[in-house]
Amino acid sequence: MSVEPRRESEFACVRSLRDRTILRALATSGLGVLALGVLALGVLALGVLALAAPALAQDAGLRASDDAGLAGAAPAMASGADAPPAPEGAPAPMTRLSDAIDPDATALSPEAAAANYGKPRPFKPKPKSNRKSPAHPLPDLAPYPTSAEARRARRLGLRADAVDPALLVPSPMAALPATVSAKPKPKLDLDPFAPPGLDAGPLRAHAYSETDFGYNSNPLEASPGASFLRGSSFLREEVGLSAVSDWSSHSFTGDMRLGYDDFLQLPAANAPDGAGKFLARIDVARDTKVNVDGNYGLSTQFQTSPNLYNNGASTQLASRPLIATYGGGLGLSQDFNRLELTLRGAYERTYWADAHFADGSTQALSQDSYDDYGATLKAAYALTPEVQPFLAGGVDQRIHDATVATDGYERNSVGASIVGGSTFLFSQLLTGSASAGYEDRHYQDPRLTDLRGPIYDLSLIWTPTPLTKVTLRGQGSMDEALLYNASGVLNRSFSLEVAHALRRDLTVTGTAGVLYSTYPGNPLVQTYYTAGLKAEYHLTRHIVATAAYALQKMAANQTGSDFTANIMTVGLKLQE
Repeated sequence: MSVEPRRESEFACVRSLRDRTILRALATSGLGVLALGVLALGVLALGVLALAAPALAQDAGLRASDDAGLAGAAPAMASGADAPPAPEGAPAPMTRLSDAIDPDATALSPEAAAANYGKPRPFKPKPKSNRKSPAHPLPDLAPYPTSAEARRARRLGLRADAVDPALLVPSPMAALPATVSAKPKPKLDLDPFAPPGLDAGPLRAHAYSETDFGYNSNPLEASPGASFLRGSSFLREEVGLSAVSDWSSHSFTGDMRLGYDDFLQLPAANAPDGAGKFLARIDVARDTKVNVDGNYGLSTQFQTSPNLYNNGASTQLASRPLIATYGGGLGLSQDFNRLELTLRGAYERTYWADAHFADGSTQALSQDSYDDYGATLKAAYALTPEVQPFLAGGVDQRIHDATVATDGYERNSVGASIVGGSTFLFSQLLTGSASAGYEDRHYQDPRLTDLRGPIYDLSLIWTPTPLTKVTLRGQGSMDEALLYNASGVLNRSFSLEVAHALRRDLTVTGTAGVLYSTYPGNPLVQTYYTAGLKAEYHLTRHIVATAAYALQKMAANQTGSDFTANIMTVGLKLQE
């Protein structure tokens, strides 16, 4: 009695009565042990197969066939009256492997969890995240710039959206990539204290106003020993304006200045001065240009001027007589590949104001004013963009207001000149132009000899270092003079200027120059020397403090024509 319950508990996992009967018979036989081992291996194999079946099954057909195999044993299991009841607390027996999973349960039973078999979990897609649009999306489809549609639009002078849309629909492969504009790099300011300038309509302009206070040891330029030789303090005011265009075609450049010296102790030495010029280029066609230019100059004559003779009386001036020049020109330039031909006509007026002397007398210099009419033909050839040699020839005629000048000579004249030279630019270190030629002037009065000689014009800028600039200028010219028996004056001048930046806001400039003047027909020879030193301290871009010293000396081979003057100034310059 005690064995049967034990045996029943051993074979309780087998539901079929027939299977339990067979197992009991095998257990009582000699081969029972071997049969039980084989049966245990079979049960183990079925367990492994049950564990692997959910991973290998791809559809519900496998589970249906499994259920059909087990359903055959269900009636026998249901009709078996010998089946013992399940003990209390034991889990409910399984009739099928699929019964291990409760479809309505939220948690799996241990048997089902081990087999990992049951209904698949429902797939719930995650909500899509709001992805940011690309920083540079593709633009709308547009034709290539070289396509037929784009060329037709340009030929008709229409915008792309004004052309027939049917002609502007390109293939999908014609989409142009978005242009990604790179962030511009900050520009290096080579001159942080340069005037910023201002926009005046289509021009870029720079203006300045400078006020100086100083002392001049000889403002009247009196000769040593003269009774009116004395110094005076003075105020000087100067204003200036320059402008340049920035156009795709045509161009304009110009600059001007005006100044006035007010001597506090010697009003007779008060004098204005000024100069200016402009050049406007009109591009008529690609190879044709029209040039319009103009200029003016304002200066005064000094006590030592050879034009002031006052019939041999005293030449002490009550005020400085003015000399004003103004004029302009009109030219036409035509390019033939590298060759440029320019024809220019010019007019210039020179006005001399009457001289008023301290004794009340007057010299009518205004009668010696004259008009100058001229024409010039110039040919330039561009060997390279940096070197352009040229050759120019010109003629001119001077007509005075009075046929007979105040010195008793007929000074109307005709002149001709020829000049050759070149402009050049060598690696930004040496730039400028140089020319030389010959001029001959014939006067209407037979008593005056022809005025002839070499002429030249030199302007060189050398920049050995970023902080140092050297400027060399030279000029040789022929000008009018009223000296007795002199046809005119031959002037030869040279000047040298060296500017060095001790700091970015402090610049020191040294100057030196010489002017050599001869008067053909008269033995007078004059040599004018100048030297100076100037310092500029830039407080800001708009405010500059200045200090300067200048030496002026005239040496002549005739008594009463030489002088020496020392000038010192300090000032403040406002610029824009």
